[in-house]
Amino acid sequence: MPSSDAFALKNSGLNEFLFAEVGKEVNGSPLTLLSVLARLGQDPWTEAARLTRLPKAALIDSLSNSISQMPLCPQALTEVRSTAARLILLLPSQVLSPLKRETNTVRKSSVPGWVPLAVFAAVLALGIAFEMIPSATPTSATTPVADRMIVSPPIPAQRGGHGLRALSP
Repeated sequence: MPSSDAFALKNSGLNEFLFAEVGKEVNGSPLTLLSVLARLGQDPWTEAARLTRLPKAALIDSLSNSISQMPLCPQALTEVRSTAARLILLLPSQVLSPLKRETNTVRKSSVPGWVPLAVFAAVLALGIAFEMIPSATPTSATTPVADRMIVSPPIPAQRGGHGLRALSP
């Protein structure tokens, strides 16, 4: 995702290089290196930052290759290597890559490092405390119904009876 810093373009250090003219197009309009890189589907600032890390010979070859793919007038196409050699003089000696630039603009959190650990310890302590509190519900409510049935011993048979006792009112 591109940086939302509105002033990054002004402070990039690559503007002189990227906005340098590489030649005239066939229709006569000037073509900048920024346009060349964009037409090739590259992010101009990312590519320029990558180019700064290349050795001089590789840099000239890379720029020459990119420029030669453009619809330039015949004279500009014959001068591609000298144009690339001229352009590398416009590169700053050290440039932060866009990824480093973005990470440098991220502010560190103002929360001390021990705070998340303290919050975790407090939550853990509360969890343990809730486990140790006795349950307010009676145990019979949590015991299955079959375990709560009371079984009485069988009634002994009386003499002359059939083993059944008549209920008296």
